[in-house]
Amino acid sequence: MNPEPSTETPQDDSQADIRKVQEFWNNNVLFSGESMHEPGSKQWFEEHEATIHTDCLPGGVDPIYTLGLDVASRILDVGCGPGFWVRYFLRSGYANVSACDLTPTAVDMTRKSLDLFGLATQGEITQGNAEDLPFADASFDHVNCQGVIHHTPNTLKCIEEFSRVVKPGGSVCFSVYYKNFLLRNKALLTLATGMMKKFVYLKGRGREQMLTNDPEELVRRYDGQDNPIGKAYTYKELKGMVAPWFTVEKRARQFFPARAFPFPFPKPMHVFLHRRQGLMIVLSLRNKA
Repeated sequence: MNPEPSTETPQDDSQADIRKVQEFWNNNVLFSGESMHEPGSKQWFEEHEATIHTDCLPGGVDPIYTLGLDVASRILDVGCGPGFWVRYFLRSGYANVSACDLTPTAVDMTRKSLDLFGLATQGEITQGNAEDLPFADASFDHVNCQGVIHHTPNTLKCIEEFSRVVKPGGSVCFSVYYKNFLLRNKALLTLATGMMKKFVYLKGRGREQMLTNDPEELVRRYDGQDNPIGKAYTYKELKGMVAPWFTVEKRARQFFPARAFPFPFPKPMHVFLHRRQGLMIVLSLRNKA
């Protein structure tokens, strides 16, 4: 099936290429700069997991991430980073979990974390580009990819690759940054960032100065001052991008980073903001092939 015209953002035409993305994330692994513990130590992995559960997913891991799976499912985690999702699936009873990441640092950290926590998988952990996955056609029942393909030059190619490596009728769950009402309205964004600029920030990777009234720059800076690529999408844009290969079974908003604020949020409020104003949009898809 021929894909519809891409709805990629103009930032895809920039000079930032996959080598620059690889270099940045190899030197700035996810969660770097946020912990006092040595990256790759057991304490560091434990703190990262705790941050995901309490801040990134305060309402618990939504069923959208495992929709329709059973323990026999062959799962691929694309862009595994420090290995959170690999460990989550293994601890949840899925024995056959493979993973890949663009950077050797992330691959090494994921493997190390499995050793540290006494986990083993029947799948492989390897280096690989989401735009050109190093796996055979129809190798998996499910592809998981959280917060990854908005950082690569050709996001649409990643979606096509998900369709190639997942079996006919198989499932995919991925998330990207959501182009919310502030990112679609520069006047409101300017007002909001002006009010929050002095006290809203995240530690590490130069994110203390991430707030700006430029929507594309704000998204890029969110993951680091030198992050080469960051993109956000509306649901309409994403639906058009996945349509050649997938049907959308479910969507959700996730991830409101309360830790970026200088005051604590009551948990019910945090969960509400996470589900209604989350920075990410998560799609659960079914392969048409």
